[in-house]
Amino acid sequence: MLLDYDLPEYHVSKRKRFPSSVKETLLESTRSEWKDHPRFGGKASFFMSIHRNLLDGAAQLSRGIEQLLDVPASDVSEAVMQMNLLPFAKNLIGFAHHHHEIEDHGYFPQFGLMYPELNRGLSLLDGDHKVLDAALDDTQVALDRLDSKMFTRDQLANLHAGGQALESILNRHIWDEEEIIIPIFLRH
Repeated sequence: MLLDYDLPEYHVSKRKRFPSSVKETLLESTRSEWKDHPRFGGKASFFMSIHRNLLDGAAQLSRGIEQLLDVPASDVSEAVMQMNLLPFAKNLIGFAHHHHEIEDHGYFPQFGLMYPELNRGLSLLDGDHKVLDAALDDTQVALDRLDSKMFTRDQLANLHAGGQALESILNRHIWDEEEIIIPIFLRH
């Protein structure tokens, strides 16, 4: 890895902004002008729509889990079924994992060869993906406990906290990822 990912300025769950040491290596681009770019309608727009779907799904999952906190313990299983929460979460988590695999094994290696100066940023995204994949897996495990009806209020509260954390790191990661990759799509 080209940076110490565990430092707060780099770690997706700790950083508050895009790291300046990575930002200075990026292709020149202004986010506010992306949609006006002649090539925006291709992969740039496509990737941003996938990212919006992931962010919307994470927010919906977090809200759904939050609603469960107000449901009496004896009714949580029924509420989970009525909300269709488990199939929704399974699809969202699978979609996020698949998206990361495409980026990690397809796009990012290509981008690193095309623009070696971006390897620091791509290394940051790789670290993010590892954290996100673990958070997604932890969320799935916690949701599976709801399905087995072997849960406690504390587990539900932990699931809620985990859902909020997942939403937060996904927001940070996607914003930063777009700063790195969208300018590449606009060039090619």
